[in-house]
Amino acid sequence: MPTWLQPYFVDLTWSRPEDITRLIAAILFGGVIGLERELRDKPAGFRTIILISLGACLFSILSQSIGGIELESTRIAAQIVTGIGFLGAGAIIHQHLSIVGLTTASTIWAAAAIGMAAGFGRIGLAGAGTLGTLVALFLFDSVEHWVGRRRDVQDYRIATPNTDGAFQRVLKQFQNGGLKVRKRTCYQDGSSLVVLIVAMGSQNNHEALRLRLIRSEEYSLRSP
Repeated sequence: MPTWLQPYFVDLTWSRPEDITRLIAAILFGGVIGLERELRDKPAGFRTIILISLGACLFSILSQSIGGIELESTRIAAQIVTGIGFLGAGAIIHQHLSIVGLTTASTIWAAAAIGMAAGFGRIGLAGAGTLGTLVALFLFDSVEHWVGRRRDVQDYRIATPNTDGAFQRVLKQFQNGGLKVRKRTCYQDGSSLVVLIVAMGSQNNHEALRLRLIRSEEYSLRSP
């Protein structure tokens, strides 16, 4: 290489074979997590998670190579967190009154941390992080589904004759059915009182209450 070009090239050879090992580890760990996301047809899939893990790993390696003193090294690596924050924010979507994409954003965050761990040579820590992420995505998904069935939120629109104590009697139906009323309001519709309720409880309790209301002569269910 001409002498005048040398200042522009820090290293043209693989002088640090351990860097290749770290990059391969980041690709493998990211690929395992990305495969799970791909199988579930999530926005951040196989290639995306690999690139996030690989990019974080590469930035971490570069921060050690060009950062100089330890303070500068960690300062460069810290910018990875900022960049990943933008990616995670882009994965979160507001749909009506709910928010989706939080798990995807969290997975992106975890994949970047795993890539950083591999980049700093903490292969064992990166592997443990990958295992923990998979446990959260696979095992805890079943737990979350089970909890969700017990904390199901549904809307009710119930019409009943507008007599004294009608509103309290409707609320009593939910209390007896083991459901927690989160929101409630009512309005008069001719001779009827229409009660709007948002209740939380198990799906079995919701089904039992709806069946009881349908069979009742005092109450009638309307579409929310």
